[in-house]
Order: sequence, then C-alpha cells, then structure tokens
Amino acid sequence: MRRVAGFGRPGHRRDPEPAGPPSSLEPEPPSSLEPPAPVGMPGPVGVPQRRTPAAAVDPQVPAALRVAAGWSWRLLIIGAAIYILLLAVGRLRVVVIPVIAGLLISALIRPIAAALRRHGVPRLVSSFLTIFGFLIIVVGVGVGVGFNAADEFPSLSDQVSKGVEQVRDYLQDGPLHLSQKQLDDFTNDITQTLANNRGRLVSGVLSGATVAAEVVTGLLLTLFSTFFFVHDGERIWDWIVTRFPPEGEERVRGAGREAWATLTGYVRGTMFVALADAAGITIGLVVVGVPLIAPLALLTFLGGFIPIVGATVAGGAAVLVTLVSNGWVPALVIFGVALGVQQVEGHLLQPLVMRRAVRLHPLAIVISLAAGGVLAGIPGAIAAVPFVAVVNRVAGYLARSRRQPSAAEG
Repeated sequence: MRRVAGFGRPGHRRDPEPAGPPSSLEPEPPSSLEPPAPVGMPGPVGVPQRRTPAAAVDPQVPAALRVAAGWSWRLLIIGAAIYILLLAVGRLRVVVIPVIAGLLISALIRPIAAALRRHGVPRLVSSFLTIFGFLIIVVGVGVGVGFNAADEFPSLSDQVSKGVEQVRDYLQDGPLHLSQKQLDDFTNDITQTLANNRGRLVSGVLSGATVAAEVVTGLLLTLFSTFFFVHDGERIWDWIVTRFPPEGEERVRGAGREAWATLTGYVRGTMFVALADAAGITIGLVVVGVPLIAPLALLTFLGGFIPIVGATVAGGAAVLVTLVSNGWVPALVIFGVALGVQQVEGHLLQPLVMRRAVRLHPLAIVISLAAGGVLAGIPGAIAAVPFVAVVNRVAGYLARSRRQPSAAEG
C-alpha cells in the first residue's frame, strides 16, 4: 500500500510535535474517553479528580451550620409524622386503648392456654377456658371489694363526720381563732357556689354518661381482642410478617420474638411486684385496724402497674384514710409501712425482677409515664413503659442484626 506524505503507518495518524518543551507544572488533561476512577480509589497521577456534587457547597456557610440544617429538616419531618400519628391515636383512643389492654392481658394469660393445649385440650376450648377463668377472677375480686366497701362506708362516714368536727374545733380554738360566723359564711359560700354551677354539674353528669358508654364499649373490645390474641396470636403475627418483602421476613420475625419476650417479661414481673406491694400494705392495714382494707389493697395492686408513681399514690391514699379514721399516730405507722414497701420495691424487686425485661433508665421511665399520662390519661401511663421497653429492645435487635451480616462479609 502506498504511503501518503506526512503520515506514518497506514490508518494511524501521528500526533503533532509540541511547539515547546512540556511544563511539569501543567498536567495533561484527562481524555473524555477514559473512565473516571472509582469512588474511594486514587486516579491517575497528575490528573485532577472530578469534584462530587456534595463537595460543591457554598464556602461561606460553615460546615457545622450545614450539618445542623440537614438534621433540623429531618427532625422536623419526623416530628410532624409523630404528631400526626398521635392525633390519629387520640381520635381512635376508644379502639387503640382496648386493643393495647387486650395485648397486655394476653401476654399474662396466654401461657395458661398454651399449657392446656399441651395437655391435649383443643385450641378453641383452651382459649375459652382461659378467658372464662380470667373473668371469674376479675369479677370475684370486684364483688369482694364492693361488699367490703359497702360494709365499711357507714362507719367511715361517721369517722369522717367526727374528723370534720375536729377540724372546725381546731379552726375556732387553734391559732387562727375563727369565729362561728366566719365558718358559717364559708359553708354558705360553698353551698352557693355549688348552686350557681348546677348547670355545669348536670353537663358533667351527661358527659359522665358518655364516658360510661365508652368504658362499656372499651371493655367489650378488650374482651374480644384478648380472646383472639390468645386463640389466633400466631396466625395474626404470621399474616403481618408476610406483608413484608421476603428478604426481610426473618428480621421481622426476630424483632417480633424480642418484642413479645419483653412484653411478657414486663407484664409478669409487674404482676409479681404489684402483688408484693399489695401484700405489704394489706398487712400494715390489718395490724393497725384501718377500714376499707380490700379497696386500698386493690388500689395498691393496680398502682403497681404504673412504676414509681402508682405505689406512691396508693400509699398516700392509705395514709389519708388512716388519718381520717384512726388519727395521727396510726397514719404515721402506715406512712412508714408504705415507705418501707416502696424501698423494697425500688431496691430489691425492681432490680431483680424487672431489670432484664425493661432495661430502661429511671429517667426514661418517668418521661414515658408523663408522656403517656398526658396523651391518654391513666391507660396511657400504664402502657407507656412497656411500649418504650419494646421499642428499645426491638431497636437493639435490629441494630445487631444489621451489623452481623456486614461482619460476616468482612
């Protein structure tokens, strides 16, 4: 083949000679056909790296301000989502609270149904027997407390009347030296205030009737929820798990196991602690001879389901009843009994029984109780601590399960 003047090999054009000596300070620009170096790998020597979009920022804005702004809008979105969720829960509290109550009750009594099934009892029969036995216990305790209160209230009312007379005598003969006319005027003012606010009282009674209807509805929904959680809990959870992608089902099942273990441990531990508190207060009330022993014992037991706050309120109620019915010295004795019960709970029972199930700092417990009480009252305070404990346990499990595959790959 004939060579063409000014060309080397056929089909290959020679690069023109540079006009001057190349400068070592000016690197050769990279070719547009050369692929960029992978992220995290150094490029060719002397070739400037392509700037990423994240690096193209305003140099006048400090890095700390950029980070704070990024976190701020993310936290605002999360806060708005939580606020909307809480609004929805508040609107549906008649449904949400009974379902949560049914879940807590089923965590307590489901082992009984499982034991019956292991002994050959059919699933449906074991579920009915478990629910029926639980209802018998609850109704029996309620009837017993009601009869005790009905028997004790007449004598208690006489003691309250005597206490009121003692207060009147103290106001007249004590340091205040109030006259009989001043006391009568004070009593008349209270009566007139009640008469002027009769309309509000009537509306309060009507709203109380509405609340009573909601309570009945909530009790029925709690009963149905408890039954189906005991009877079909595994099937309900399997249906929830299958709604997730197949690659994430195992992690969801593991998170569910951790959540259920935390919930059952909390409910059983709280039941034990509440029984211990009620037993301690009951022994003190029996020794001192205080009326309304059964209602006060039941109040102490129910208060045990609200950590830190419940036992304090129940102990205060016992001290007040003792003060009205028996006087100062027995009230001080009951105060010492309640204080001792709280110390045993806080330093012995809670660390030994509840630490493995809850694993929460006391400050987190108090904040959870306050938030739950503000959002949903007493039911919210009861459900706040187990909810936070479950979230803490599940979050820890998901974090560990995410680190384990990466460690195995490394």
